Amino acid sequence: MPPERTYTLADAAALLGVSEARVCSFVKGGLLRSGGQAEGRAFTFRELVLLRSAKGLADRNIAPRRIRAAFHRLGAQLPAGQPVSSVALETKGLRLVARDGVTLWEPETGQGVLELEGGDTRRGTVHRLPAPKRPDVDVRFQQALALEEVDPKSAATLYAAILHQSPAHPDAHVNLGRLQHAAGRLSAAETHYRAALAVHPGDGVAAFNLAVALDDQGRGADALAAYHQALAADPGLADAHYNLARLHEGRGERVLALRHLKEYRRLAS
Repeated sequence: MPPERTYTLADAAALLGVSEARVCSFVKGGLLRSGGQAEGRAFTFRELVLLRSAKGLADRNIAPRRIRAAFHRLGAQLPAGQPVSSVALETKGLRLVARDGVTLWEPETGQGVLELEGGDTRRGTVHRLPAPKRPDVDVRFQQALALEEVDPKSAATLYAAILHQSPAHPDAHVNLGRLQHAAGRLSAAETHYRAALAVHPGDGVAAFNLAVALDDQGRGADALAAYHQALAADPGLADAHYNLARLHEGRGERVLALRHLKEYRRLAS
């Protein structure tokens, strides 16, 4: 087996989109069990996943001591051999919630959480995890996410490898579709978005991305239907209303265009 790839401090800062000083602050704060100084050390990919999660929580004004304590307690709560990096940490109101597939709990207390409690758990593509009990797929998915901005070609290769192993992985389809879309391969992007919707028909992100791909291909009628599908899944998608207003305006449907433009302005404000 080839040695595990490691990353320098500069690599870690670039992949996380933060300064080297901020990476150092996470390490010096005791987030990584290996401790020590950040300068001159080699980071493993799993450590980068933990640092990425910590950054996301810190951006939500979660106190560093709570982040550190939550990650350390997770290590004792997970089954032997399961890395902490395989679990997503989210905010649910004022609480920190760990998500492993469909299971939610508070790492600070060890108590389980019902998905319907409060109804305020919102998940985006960056925070999605693959199916539980597939840590190999999860690590690849998180690695692909980290590489998207700095090395999209390698990220696309990783997403393709995930789909070879798990053809029905909706989030890999969405993200690979977006990379294909950005590269101008609209037909390939459409295929991946539709594959994601075949698994999760109520995925607003996949439906919106599909609508944009259809829109970019000049298929206005199909795009209209896809934008409405996206809004049915997530009524808060302001950009879907804006694009619908533009399409209706182009079709001479001024009343519908104004209706969606007003809704866009309401949501955007």
